[in-house]
Amino acid sequence: MIGYHVTTPKKFDRYEQTRVILPPVRFWIWPQSAINWAERIGRTIILKIEVSKAYPLPDHKPREHTYWSPNMITKWDRI
Repeated sequence: MIGYHVTTPKKFDRYEQTRVILPPVRFWIWPQSAINWAERIGRTIILKIEVSKAYPLPDHKPREHTYWSPNMITKWDRI
């Protein structure tokens, strides 16, 4: 599954240094949903990630757009 992870510059620097995003990894399945969330909460970096295992986040609406993964993410593309 392809997803879009929203983060801060400080966290992104840590991802780059460690080469991993530690779980739980929250993400959106639609790029526009990630962009909207980033603008709403003031985060400036969006990463395109691929996850093998994902579950809907129960506390977000709409639920079908927001997921989390228990996997460590080691590859991403900044968009």
